[in-house]
Amino acid sequence: MHRARLNGIRKVMSERGLNAFLVTNMSNVFYLSGFTGSTAAVVVTSEAAYILVDPRYSIQARMECGDGIEARDYTSVSTVEAAGQLINELKSDVVGYESENLTVASLRRLRRTTGAQVKLRSTVGKVEMLRSVKDAHEIALIKHACGIVDSTFDIIVREIKPGMTESEIALLIDSTMRRLGAAHEGFSTIAAAGINSACPHHSPVDAALSDGQFLKMDFGAEYQRYNSDITRTIFIGKPTDKHREVYQVVLNAQMKAIEAIAPGKTGREIDAVAREYIASCGYGENFSHSLGHALGIDVHDGPGFSKSSNIVLEPGMVITVEPGIYIEGWGGVRIEDDVLVTDTGHETLTTADKRLIRK
Repeated sequence: MHRARLNGIRKVMSERGLNAFLVTNMSNVFYLSGFTGSTAAVVVTSEAAYILVDPRYSIQARMECGDGIEARDYTSVSTVEAAGQLINELKSDVVGYESENLTVASLRRLRRTTGAQVKLRSTVGKVEMLRSVKDAHEIALIKHACGIVDSTFDIIVREIKPGMTESEIALLIDSTMRRLGAAHEGFSTIAAAGINSACPHHSPVDAALSDGQFLKMDFGAEYQRYNSDITRTIFIGKPTDKHREVYQVVLNAQMKAIEAIAPGKTGREIDAVAREYIASCGYGENFSHSLGHALGIDVHDGPGFSKSSNIVLEPGMVITVEPGIYIEGWGGVRIEDDVLVTDTGHETLTTADKRLIRK
């Protein structure tokens, strides 16, 4: 598995005229090597690949890294300086680096260590491009993570009742995901009630649920380094006609966008399906964010559906679909699912109930 991924980046290197490639983004380090620690760098050449770790991770790197990766320890220098020393040893003279991941200070250290004989070439998104299409193993892990959040919603929705606070609900969600096998929360869980639900990324507070409120819950599970991401909105008490209308508009927009997903479509085409429908219902100004993002090793694993997205959908991509309507001082609704692009269309990976549940 890792050998195929290394060969993928070697193809990119050949196209760019690089004889070495330095990887410092830790999600990309994991993707290429299998290493799960917090600090490392990978150097790839046409013939070999190396992972550089400090002594805290020596044993772990040797245990986790796949075939074709040689683990090397470093001490008394920074990670990029250790990489620079290895590049000098390998006599690599045209070296790509991940410019979005190196600070100015780190790049200066790398230049000082390698010297004028090495040409450093900035690259953007090269490993991420490979990561955008998931293999069968990755898809299986994402599906498992999706199963955890589906089951979590089924459990917690039975326990929610008026008087509970947003913070209590977020804790209930997190503890349930952990009990069901999540290694971590994919991100900070959102539980937003009443007027707080109009904030797309509200942080839970000790506000108690009361009748007449939407409760928006956005959460994800990390399982073996792969993530899920789901949002469900329920209602406390009896909804008014406007509550029902807003909820149905969001649900219809989401279902229309999901139905349109197929190989060859562009990100902006799918975004437009939901955005134009919401606008036609009179709520265009209340849908303030993009329709979705790629999902995988990172929760935001790359571009997805937005007004400016030029990605072309391919089988194996996993992207969220999460339209929302947010009305300041009143409340908001978002409904989100994780969708796999298949050879013939799509598969929705999260399946938790999307009816307007009342509590």
